[in-house]
Amino acid sequence: MRKWMKQTIAILTLVGMIPGASDALGFRHLGVSVGLDLTQTNALAAPATMTGTGTSFDSARLAVGGFLNLGEFFIDHLDFVPGMDLVLQDDLNIYSFNVDTRYRFYRGEGVTGYFGAGVGVHLFRPDTPSALLRNETKGSLNIPIGFQRRLGTGLGWFGELKLVIADSQTDSSFRFSVGLLLGGT
Repeated sequence: MRKWMKQTIAILTLVGMIPGASDALGFRHLGVSVGLDLTQTNALAAPATMTGTGTSFDSARLAVGGFLNLGEFFIDHLDFVPGMDLVLQDDLNIYSFNVDTRYRFYRGEGVTGYFGAGVGVHLFRPDTPSALLRNETKGSLNIPIGFQRRLGTGLGWFGELKLVIADSQTDSSFRFSVGLLLGGT
């Protein structure tokens, strides 16, 4: 997974160096967010008379963060959006650094809909390292989908669902967040 992430970052860097590819890069807006990060474990989802397994959420963690929308990247309607989130759990802090791209598929009167993809690096830092909890660094593939609503000049709000796909099910999550957009038009 680490080799894949290094290759993806290298490709994004090289694409950004193509003349004309980054002409539109600049500050579009700053976003600040708060939300829930839901993690999964395997669980029986059917009554005893049926067989099968399913997925359930076993924890809801607080996630706070922010991002910079740096504008169009490489093609029209594709925005480059680096960000950072802090996920808080009882005895664990997770620092997530994301490099996402968002494609704006809908633009109406003050409303924008988007979906995207990106990569993330997650630093797992327990409050007190132990045999069960230790410092770890993991990668992920992120798939955000959301909407933005302009409230006025330089102010808006957004809602987003981000699927964070890691190499194990316990490290993957659904992240629901809402927040404010500052700057831009």
